[in-house]
Amino acid sequence: MSPAVSNILKVMPTTRPRFTFALLAAVLLATVAFGAKKSTDKSDKEDDKGDQVSIKDMKFSPATLTVKPGTTVTWTNKDDHDHTVVASDETFKSGNLSHGETFEHKFEKKGKFQYACTYHPRMKGTIVVSDD
Repeated sequence: MSPAVSNILKVMPTTRPRFTFALLAAVLLATVAFGAKKSTDKSDKEDDKGDQVSIKDMKFSPATLTVKPGTTVTWTNKDDHDHTVVASDETFKSGNLSHGETFEHKFEKKGKFQYACTYHPRMKGTIVVSDD
């Protein structure tokens, strides 16, 4: 065996664990950093969209949403139960929404629009359409 190969073999056993540890640490840090950025991007996107209503834990969130005329509001069922979105004056009606399904309605006129889930009448919400 040549002296160069012999020297490499002597050094490898001590550097391999350090290299492996450094590589694992770098991968872990990159994963955490990427995961945090991805999570931040998602929440930033949701914050920019003030026209969203979540259906989760047997309630509408937010319970009251204020939008400008011409805004399309999207309800997303994130609950394990089926729900509906029905205006008290029946100007909009979603039909059945299973988990993951959405319903959209465009609000053209100013006013207060109350709605509820027909399956769970205690679940109520309000859309306020205003120029303010």
